[in-house]
Amino acid sequence: MNLRLIAVLVTSSLVQGCISTHSYVDPQFHHASFGDLARSQPPYALSVKSEFQRNGVEQPRVERQLRDDVERTLRASGVVVPYDGKGSADGEISIVVNNVTDLGSAAAKGFGTGLTLGLVGSHVMDGYEMTARLTQSDSGEERKYQHAIISTVGNAAGPPGLTPVALATAFNQVVDDLVLNFLKDMQSEGRLLPKAN
Repeated sequence: MNLRLIAVLVTSSLVQGCISTHSYVDPQFHHASFGDLARSQPPYALSVKSEFQRNGVEQPRVERQLRDDVERTLRASGVVVPYDGKGSADGEISIVVNNVTDLGSAAAKGFGTGLTLGLVGSHVMDGYEMTARLTQSDSGEERKYQHAIISTVGNAAGPPGLTPVALATAFNQVVDDLVLNFLKDMQSEGRLLPKAN
């Protein structure tokens, strides 16, 4: 392999590494905010279970991030705190998030964008399906929710009116929306309402 070919390969790799990526949270799935919830004093102490999947296959490397995000959202809600093992729990909340994506299509788009050094941009949609279950006193309620993150790679315009954020921030917002939507629905059905003093 000659030095000129090595230089071209190295330069191409460096330029491709500079291709910008932006993420946008789809606003159509934002139905509840922290202010929409009736806070409880004290909050309900619930055991928290979480699982992250990609196309239905468990992804243990993402489990910790999902668990941290779910627990952060619950604490900030003022309705629920993760059970700390002291005393007795008020029930359990189980969250399963499945990232539904066409990996082949995403890879092909990324490859095409890389070949043009980002001049031809692309859009990638990551769909999220959440199954949430609240169990209290031997009775449970389960609900399913959807959400999405739209990412642009290279020279592609973002969705009109949306502000780009880092992918980790977008995922945090998706978890917030999904968990808050569930808590709001539970309160609308008479569960997790403020405790009577």
